[in-house]
Amino acid sequence: MDSECQRGNDVMTENEEPLISLSTVSTKIKVFPYYFKHQIPGSINDCILREGVVSKLLSVANNLPEDHYLVILDGWRSFETQKALYEMIKRQFEAQFDNEAEVLQHLSQFVATPSKDPLIPPPHYTGGAVDLTIGTSNGWLNMGTNFDEFTEKAHSLYFEEKQRLTEEELRIRDNRRLLRSLMESVGFRSNPEEWWHFDYGNARWAEGTSRTVIYFGIEPNFKGEN
Repeated sequence: MDSECQRGNDVMTENEEPLISLSTVSTKIKVFPYYFKHQIPGSINDCILREGVVSKLLSVANNLPEDHYLVILDGWRSFETQKALYEMIKRQFEAQFDNEAEVLQHLSQFVATPSKDPLIPPPHYTGGAVDLTIGTSNGWLNMGTNFDEFTEKAHSLYFEEKQRLTEEELRIRDNRRLLRSLMESVGFRSNPEEWWHFDYGNARWAEGTSRTVIYFGIEPNFKGEN
């Protein structure tokens, strides 16, 4: 039976889809558990997502050009990992900005506040948020910035809006277009602040639309390798 959460007068239903490992679902999908490889507390040596999200990623992977594959950098994220990232990125912004309000403003753009509240979980804690890029036999496509590079250049449409692109910047624009168009074609919502981040089923996905949240905070039914 589906579980329900109450927000005001609205009843929202969690569909209780399990978390699925992406490690062996397709040769067109490879996992690179970024935070585990960088020894962030609470991270696991895998990338896991809701069953319905995995199904959509399989559709995306199957529609990629020949010799292209998806690289999954992060999926479900534990509360401990979210908290560690929040504190780490907060320190980075504190080193850049003297004004606390400015620090918090930038922080809110790039990392969610850690929470175990089922009504206000960080997007990744729902299993409905994924960070990814595209790779080929020659390596990962150039997307203009590194993963988790929190600058204006990381904004999803930065190269769409920039004037007078160089040839390399045109390639970057087209690489981002490819990722974004394939993800949006199966129902994901892109994050305007981060070219690599996409949501499905969670509050960020439902925000500003008539869609209803179907994924709340969830814990996996297995222990990840730490």
